[in-house]
Amino acid sequence: MKHVSGYTNSARFRALEDLQKDSADLCLIYCGWEYCEPGHRYGPNMRTTYVLHIIRSGRGTLEIHNQKYELTAGDAFLLCPDVEAWYEADWEDPWSYMWVGFTGYRAQEYAGHAGFTKRTPIRKVNCGKELNSYIDGILEAHQLSYTDELKRNGYLMLFFATLMEDYKKIVPAIANQHSYPGSVYVKHAMEYIAYHYREKIKINELADYIGVNRSYLTSSFKKAIGCSPQEYLVNLRMEKAREMLRNTGMQINAVAAAVGYQDQLAFSKIFKQHFGTSPKAYREMGEELQLVSEKGKYTSKKM
Repeated sequence: MKHVSGYTNSARFRALEDLQKDSADLCLIYCGWEYCEPGHRYGPNMRTTYVLHIIRSGRGTLEIHNQKYELTAGDAFLLCPDVEAWYEADWEDPWSYMWVGFTGYRAQEYAGHAGFTKRTPIRKVNCGKELNSYIDGILEAHQLSYTDELKRNGYLMLFFATLMEDYKKIVPAIANQHSYPGSVYVKHAMEYIAYHYREKIKINELADYIGVNRSYLTSSFKKAIGCSPQEYLVNLRMEKAREMLRNTGMQINAVAAAVGYQDQLAFSKIFKQHFGTSPKAYREMGEELQLVSEKGKYTSKKM
């Protein structure tokens, strides 16, 4: 079985789609840009990953959380997983936009530091030219090779670093990661988990170690990154395991032990819940790039 990714290159639409996850903390899934036709509509639907759009020119409408927004060049909007939304190009001045789809156990954190959350999904950006150049860099590095993978990851990091710097200039107080009580405890907890995820971690003991109660740590975690400490720990372990399965020849029981699971069956069950396939099937999955020259010709499928 092969995982199929697609690369479309045409005058009005350019996109790289359905990449394999290649980094635990922040993973590029797809990106591209398009000059939309008048009235071109997408949705309503719910994404399974984060998708950030930046409008390059023209106008359009976004409906999200039962609110409509009239957007124009320089506006950007984030679509979060499991949030229903639709958007439509203006009939007289249709927009052109670029987009990046991403996931990973730190995806929400990166988006938040760049000024986007589920509650505040829209803001102005003043760095569109730089962001456009990074997306073009990603698209140029579309081959499924190790060197192009490194290039794509590098451009993705530059993309978010530029967005974060832009946000700090606009709203420095809000952009400060320590702008609310509890964030410092979340930071310490994340650092502890990053170093000890291979070990047996009890959230009660983690809270005691940091010096707060479990309830306060959990609520602070959910406010900062949208999940509980336990969920964060499991997400990190699964992403690390996926990396090992793809990039090493370790036995599956050794991979399980390396991310904190002595019971291989329990590990395999949780892995399948996260990725929809068993560790063994994931390791055996190949990868193929489908090249097309017209929008709509690429179809995501397993071969």
